[in-house]
Amino acid sequence: MKHLFVLIFITLLLTACSSTQDKLQGILQTTSASKIKKDYKKILTSLVIFKEKLNARNPKNYNIEHSKNITKSIKTLANNVYLEVNNKKLERYSEYLKYAFDKNKNTVNRNDLLILGLYKLIYEAYDIKAGHQITALSYDIKKLQKLYYNLNVIKWRIKSNKDESNTYLFLTWQKNWQIELKKNINSGKTPTWEMIQNLEYIKNKKESIFDSSNLTFEVLLSKMIYHVRSTLKNVGEEPIDVSIEAMKSLVIFL
Repeated sequence: MKHLFVLIFITLLLTACSSTQDKLQGILQTTSASKIKKDYKKILTSLVIFKEKLNARNPKNYNIEHSKNITKSIKTLANNVYLEVNNKKLERYSEYLKYAFDKNKNTVNRNDLLILGLYKLIYEAYDIKAGHQITALSYDIKKLQKLYYNLNVIKWRIKSNKDESNTYLFLTWQKNWQIELKKNINSGKTPTWEMIQNLEYIKNKKESIFDSSNLTFEVLLSKMIYHVRSTLKNVGEEPIDVSIEAMKSLVIFL
């Protein structure tokens, strides 16, 4: 009789509608596993917001259809979007991130490559394909550690990396007057106070040199990193904070 009850319960769990299934699985999950599930869902929510803001700030760096498909994939926890570069289908997150940060100024759809690389990195680290994990012990600590360090390096690279023409790969923290000034300097002009005063956004009083940088992107990435750190604590691991240089040499895009 006991075995029959267990069989019926498992059958109900597997065949129930999604909302009922979530509730039943939630009952079975340990507290730590439940917290980890909340962590990766919050990470993915931040990723979607980050994607929308990145596309708005870098409108020439993405493909509308790709972008829609990527958003749908993230929201449904699927992993069914793949892009091609030079007629080669990219599979792993490391390939996407490699091309996202390529110095070639002619790299197309750089935003899509970055977001998809980030998503596949998160997807693999949390083993989302496997579905609900009953205990925190089911997670691979090494993959989560790699995610933690890679996100820190990615945050730094998004903010600082430039292409072969010395132009930022991604516009995030920069004010418009700073971008215009950088273009003038790259073209060989010597920066002067007069030049700064005549920059479009300064001259028309749309911006001020005293305005703070746009920290939205950094905040979103920091939130993602925070939740990965929370996950690591729930699996009994405390990530060691090391310098960016050390992170780059050890784990970047492995």
